[in-house]
Amino acid sequence: MQGVWVIIRSIGRFIMGLGSITLGLLVILMLAIVIMARTKEPLPPVPEGAVLVLWPEGQIVEQIEQPDAFEAALAEYNNAPAKTSIHDITTALKRAKNDDRISALALITESMIGAAPSHLHAMAAAIRDFKSTGKKVYALSAAYSQSDYLLAAEADKIYMNDQGSVLLSGYGQYNLYFKDLLEKIGANVHVFRVGTFKSAVEPYIRNDMSEAAKEANATFLGDLWRQYQQSVVSARDLPENALLESASDISARLRAANGDFATLAMNEGLVDELAPRAVWRQALMDEYGTNNNGTSFKQIHYMAYLAATAKQETNRNEVAVITAQGPIVMGDGPVTVAAAETLVGYIRSARLNSNTAAIVLRVDSPGGAQFASELIRQELVAAQEQGIKVIASMGPVAASGGYWIAATADEIWASPTTITGSIGIFAVIPTYENTLQKIGVSADGVGTTPLAGAFNLTRGMTDLTKDVLQQSIESGYGQFLELVARGRGMTVEDVDKIAQGRVWIGSTAQELGLVDHLGEFEDAVEAAATAAGVQGDYSTVFYRERPDQFAQMVANIFSSTVGVEIQDFMPKTQPSPLVKAALAVKEEAEFLLNLNDPMARYVICFECNVR
Repeated sequence: MQGVWVIIRSIGRFIMGLGSITLGLLVILMLAIVIMARTKEPLPPVPEGAVLVLWPEGQIVEQIEQPDAFEAALAEYNNAPAKTSIHDITTALKRAKNDDRISALALITESMIGAAPSHLHAMAAAIRDFKSTGKKVYALSAAYSQSDYLLAAEADKIYMNDQGSVLLSGYGQYNLYFKDLLEKIGANVHVFRVGTFKSAVEPYIRNDMSEAAKEANATFLGDLWRQYQQSVVSARDLPENALLESASDISARLRAANGDFATLAMNEGLVDELAPRAVWRQALMDEYGTNNNGTSFKQIHYMAYLAATAKQETNRNEVAVITAQGPIVMGDGPVTVAAAETLVGYIRSARLNSNTAAIVLRVDSPGGAQFASELIRQELVAAQEQGIKVIASMGPVAASGGYWIAATADEIWASPTTITGSIGIFAVIPTYENTLQKIGVSADGVGTTPLAGAFNLTRGMTDLTKDVLQQSIESGYGQFLELVARGRGMTVEDVDKIAQGRVWIGSTAQELGLVDHLGEFEDAVEAAATAAGVQGDYSTVFYRERPDQFAQMVANIFSSTVGVEIQDFMPKTQPSPLVKAALAVKEEAEFLLNLNDPMARYVICFECNVR
């Protein structure tokens, strides 16, 4: 009873704090009116013969952050880029494949900002699987980026606006280099690294890309592009070298199309019909019927379909999925970073749960702090020592620290286009004694030992300090090699030959022994269930942040695009190229600011962000 009075007194204090009971009651009444006015209609049922509308927004990622209550309430004023979970897309397509109520798929990629190659190929494979039952797929966008087109190519018919374009430019890796800038401001950059191909430090010590980095980057980017081309030419039944020849001869071919990109796309066999929205909407209405008010074709948004077909799994056996997404850092953090304490907590909860049959470590990370990586790996080892099988599933990127945390798993699965490897380690420490001298500032003092003030950035770095750091980095690299050798059943010498910070794609990594099997996330989950002896009798449980109940309530109250039909759905527009560039710089700055290894040792792959 005491607890009830505490709640009542708190409410009373809140109301009185508003100024008066009358004002408080008015505020509460206004909130109630807003809630009643904005409450969403129940999610629609799945119409018989409906077209499933797959309209992903923003960047495709592994996990999405829980919505902030106020951002959800003011969604129309929130300009933050949207994100879509890869698992929502593949799950919806898997369910719809054998659902007799779903007749076809409408794919709209206009709002998709981008996706990593691994995610793109996973979505393309899910679309092909959907088609295997004989159901038609239609691509309906006004134009297609390179990422969009890998998905659109799987469609039975590709529509495009006559003002649109398809431009397939291939993959590239171009970095900014700051050596001259750092010299101008008098900064001394002290680099400690192991690995011929560990080029993460190059922007601070060079003005261009080294030949070793060019060799490594050209190899893995070339492998990714070959897989892209194979997927597209197979889906569209084009000549084997069609995309390469088109890109090499783009000027002459565009001139033959009178400078019209839409006509060029038709000439190249990349699209099937140039048509405005009204035309393809009517075509689908004629083929699949109309919605209740006759304004569009019979349809259901894929998120509404997921909600309408959700089932509560009751299997006692659980395959726990722990997702490491983003830079690996110390401490706690949201799903956008692989925070060590957060992930260790999830792994510990899973291994102490008597229902856990196996753990799948899902990795989409270019690495980060070596200390944090090891903390995560150690907790996975604790689960293995309990007899719980740990299967690593590599998503778009599992490199450097992302490979470290997976190295000693019982099995490693990767997509053919996963970017992995980059087994190397480095530290970069700038000092600013010369910078300060330029403006008339000096640093001086005394210490009780030769190491006192050794890492003061206003002083130069002594030979003793440099030697200590280099030894630490070499020791860290030795640990990395030993972990990989132990986990993959190789010798340290053999690992060193394919390490040195070099990046590989999944299919090559399998040939080298760094990966055990090629397959997607679902394959790794099935492998985990098989290893645990519970195949056919398990549920998949994702460990992630729990939503704040109030935030979830507000997010549910205020409307979203789920269930809204195509003619009314107004997704966020794609940012301009300038805004995209600014967002990329912001993302890179946030990445660097998150680095917090107490030993200043980092296992990171900066070249691995391919979109």
